[in-house]
Amino acid sequence: MAILAPPVRRQRAMNKGKVERDALETADIRAGRLMMIPALIIPVLLAIVFFFGFYLTLRNRRLNRGDLGFVGLENYARLLQDDKFWHSLSLTLKFTLTDVGLELSLATLMALALSQPLRGIRIYRALLIIPLMTPPVVGALVWKVLYRSGNGGFFNYFLWEAGLPMQGFIGDPSQAIFSLVAIDVWLYLPFVAIILLAGLQTLPQEQIDAAHVDGANGWQVFWQIQLPYMIPFYIVALFFRVIDSLNIFDTIYGTTKGGPGDATRVLAVNGFETAFPFFNLSYGGAIFVALWLLCTVAGSLLFIWVKRSQAT
Repeated sequence: MAILAPPVRRQRAMNKGKVERDALETADIRAGRLMMIPALIIPVLLAIVFFFGFYLTLRNRRLNRGDLGFVGLENYARLLQDDKFWHSLSLTLKFTLTDVGLELSLATLMALALSQPLRGIRIYRALLIIPLMTPPVVGALVWKVLYRSGNGGFFNYFLWEAGLPMQGFIGDPSQAIFSLVAIDVWLYLPFVAIILLAGLQTLPQEQIDAAHVDGANGWQVFWQIQLPYMIPFYIVALFFRVIDSLNIFDTIYGTTKGGPGDATRVLAVNGFETAFPFFNLSYGGAIFVALWLLCTVAGSLLFIWVKRSQAT
């Protein structure tokens, strides 16, 4: 019995360890399942909100008169014939293309500058995130003061001192949309620059050194080595900024509210103004469905581009 005792104790210890491991694995499985619940609930809630909003577009519901009944696709048919909708769509596309194009171009230059081993470069990198910490509405209100007409405005004061003609900026229909682009570029240029800077810093320095040894100049290094390497980072930045620019609302509503006239009435502002100040929830919802469709198409095209670039 004494000879058999140690193996028996060893077997009991092994069985006890197995039971404890099984209990831990079971607890981990339960914890994992519990953590999956929010991931399952959130898409369901988002789907409920979306389909309820789409259902509203099939009715004639007004805030001041209640539900006036089912109208089917009448709101969408009206949308296709609405000149204001097409004007808002063209403004949204103009804003997005100008905004994203400027941000990618300037962010590339900024990322290249911040990647250099210069004295005090860490301080500049820290200062870069200041616009990102500024709420868009606050930034918009500050820029509204800077854009003020007359020599009471910051920019116009210096134009006046220099003997140059003062500008209307957000008060001029021909300048308003581009003045708002400048605000959005200031707010989100650091975001794009940080993404591109992260890409540059992951590029092996040996490749750049080898190119310099082979006689490549700075432009050749950028065009043939850095730019191709950074394409995935450009795609990430492009995806976020295109979707965000298409949905631009807070910056515009905090400065011009779509004016002067309809000069800055992009889709998001048009949908909001239609749904609430004009009390037409159903037609305003149809505008937002069109905006959602536009964002979906843009996101899908970017996704297809990524897949094709990976395949090649």
